[in-house]
Amino acid sequence: MRKSTLIISALLTAALLFGLYSLVAAYQNALQISKDAAATAKASATEVISTEAVQAEAIQTEAPVIATEVPVVAGITIYEAATAAANVLGRTDLYTVENSQFNGADAYLATFASGDILYLSLDGQVLSASKGAAPTIKQPTSHRGK
Repeated sequence: MRKSTLIISALLTAALLFGLYSLVAAYQNALQISKDAAATAKASATEVISTEAVQAEAIQTEAPVIATEVPVVAGITIYEAATAAANVLGRTDLYTVENSQFNGADAYLATFASGDILYLSLDGQVLSASKGAAPTIKQPTSHRGK
């Protein structure tokens, strides 16, 4: 093998290793930043959804809602809204959480598989809770023997 071929191969290998090292270092740095941000968010969580507001809203909509205290951060994310909605209603069948409007204000709409609906403000306050209709399951009719 020629000497020039070995030198080019060594330079390409060194460049590839340097690029791989840079990629791994950047990934570890991003992980550290996200861990620091999560620790800061947990430390600044001071607001709590009051059980009286949830119970009053449940009485207005005539929905049996089990109220619990849920700590939330001002300006919660959609994932935190999903957790808060599941904790407020005490249910695990959360179907979807999406951005919505409630009385002209931005809010999160949490829908459960049972049909229950919960509106949360962007700062984590419960705006409305309502009991959905019980789901009905229809069995397909059999066409055998006809």
